[in-house]
Amino acid sequence: MSYNNRSDNFSVTAGRDGSRLFKGDHDYRFNQGSNRGYRGRSIGGSRGNRRANYRNINASSSRYGNRFERNEDAEGDISMSGDSSKRSVHNRGSYGSSRGRYNSRGRGSRRPTTTAARYNKRPSDAWFKIMVPFGSRLSQKDLYSMITSNIDGPFDPVQYSTDDKRAFFYVKGVDAADNIRSISRRITKPDGHKLIFHVSPANVQPDQSLSDTVIEKLKLRMSDRYDPATQLLNLSSLYTDEVLSKEGINLPLSRFSTMSAITKIIVEHIPELSGLDVSNNRLTHLGNLSELVKGTPNVASLNLGQNQLRALEELEKIKGWANLAELVLDGNDACSSYTNQANYASAVRKIFPKVVRLDGIELPPPITFDLDTDVKLPESKGSYFFNDDIKNLVVAFIKDFYAIYDSDRRRDLMPAYHENAQFSLSCSKNPMFEKQIGFSSYIEGSRNLKRIGHLDQEKLAKKIHTGNLHVIAFLEKLPLTTHDIHSFKVDVSLASPTLLSFVLHGVFKENESRSDKLIRAFSRSFVTVPCGNGMVIINDMLTLSNAGYELTKNAFKSGAPTPSSSPVPPTASRTVPPDVAPGAPTPFLTPEQIQMVEKFTKDSRMNNKFSLKCLQENAWDYQRAGQVFTNLHNEGKIPPEAFVKDAA
Repeated sequence: MSYNNRSDNFSVTAGRDGSRLFKGDHDYRFNQGSNRGYRGRSIGGSRGNRRANYRNINASSSRYGNRFERNEDAEGDISMSGDSSKRSVHNRGSYGSSRGRYNSRGRGSRRPTTTAARYNKRPSDAWFKIMVPFGSRLSQKDLYSMITSNIDGPFDPVQYSTDDKRAFFYVKGVDAADNIRSISRRITKPDGHKLIFHVSPANVQPDQSLSDTVIEKLKLRMSDRYDPATQLLNLSSLYTDEVLSKEGINLPLSRFSTMSAITKIIVEHIPELSGLDVSNNRLTHLGNLSELVKGTPNVASLNLGQNQLRALEELEKIKGWANLAELVLDGNDACSSYTNQANYASAVRKIFPKVVRLDGIELPPPITFDLDTDVKLPESKGSYFFNDDIKNLVVAFIKDFYAIYDSDRRRDLMPAYHENAQFSLSCSKNPMFEKQIGFSSYIEGSRNLKRIGHLDQEKLAKKIHTGNLHVIAFLEKLPLTTHDIHSFKVDVSLASPTLLSFVLHGVFKENESRSDKLIRAFSRSFVTVPCGNGMVIINDMLTLSNAGYELTKNAFKSGAPTPSSSPVPPTASRTVPPDVAPGAPTPFLTPEQIQMVEKFTKDSRMNNKFSLKCLQENAWDYQRAGQVFTNLHNEGKIPPEAFVKDAA
């Protein structure tokens, strides 16, 4: 028997254009084609010349020069940095002139310090747009009340609107905007999260309310466009309506004041509206329709065709029309990104599951649960066990398992896993939170189908760890943890003399986390089989996420066990087979050592436990271990249990 370690050969190749050129330790690709306008000598010149080179690299790169020319959102509002186009022009001029911001003496040190400077010296009566993440979960009255009670000075917001998650409004004046910005993250909402305000200068002045005369003429025109028999309101091409145009009235639906007036008219006079046509109105977003959605719950037919919607995600803002059965989107840029009709229909049905007619094409009937009324689910119960015997067995197993898992010696869990056990991990962020800490320590081993794709069978197979050696090697790489055993909930799904399956839910924290307040939630599914006086795991599936507010609030209030460097629990005999010492040394195995154990098991036909022991006692010398095994086997000194593999 022999074991050969093979090492891969590595090579470095040049780029496809063959232009990779080195001189010393420097790669000259960064200078090719970018010498226009350079002042001073090339690399290797004086310190001052290198500064000149930095200026020209920025000046000659359109990638950086154009990035800040326009930084607008869907409604034409500029980001917090102010008039970015002016700033970009100024910077390009300064790079090309010796009297710019970066002069011959080095970089300037002037920074805007006042509020007016931060907003690029905008007029004191300028308008600012306020965006509140998750603000739609609060009523307008409650949101305004929280702001009013926490700021100094007047608060006169206008043009309040919401989409699926966010709330928007406008304030006038630099001082008013600065007051809002100063209280961001300082107000706690009823759900325990902080209220955040994003303040940005408005590119255009907020819409002024329509006059009573214009509203009356709009009401008459809407009456002409409404069909009482079908309850359909046709607002197609409203901005070019001939009757209103002759009166000198221009009412684009993309304008907030127009949509606000239309919403008020519909809610007051035709709340039974079941069909709406807003096609060909140059709509780039649907946020202005959110209030209309609340007042017209019976809409089942909607025509959004021939507009300028760029993404289907805009439909999320109107998904309150839950009974929508017919939808037209044809003519929008959002549709062109789908080349497959089935994928297109599937994406739409994720938002409107009851749609049966899309762009005039009949779709297969959706699979839904048609309930006449909203059904409130009962509160979740605690742990479920079939009987007290199973409860005692499972509880003892969990305590023993996590006493070891929360230590720095997870390798001692190897006897708790079957020789052919399988383990998989999946992690994802909590959709309730907009910003949260990710799973960088777990993501490489995550088998999340949304990240990998269900068709990539090769990647899926690699994410499954098979064999107790591979399982323990992977668990050793995960962050050290402390679980709150008082948060555990257990659901036993199957209990028979030959198999026991249960799911464990709870919370934990990472011992070396960047935040002491970070609480993770987990769900772990165990499938076990009897072994000796206890049981061993044949399948282990771990799912991770960030804990919600309620779980975080109640975590570790009863005092959780602390990690121990000596993790042998008093009832370990239930977790591991009786012929294995729970505290036996099982050092962390490298991938090469795991391969050696597997090969030795195959060649000697002993089980993993005895193969590992043989290699360890012979200092991982494969040939010497093989010779020792051969001699002992010929002398009949190897016990029969060394050749008995655990029965699954």
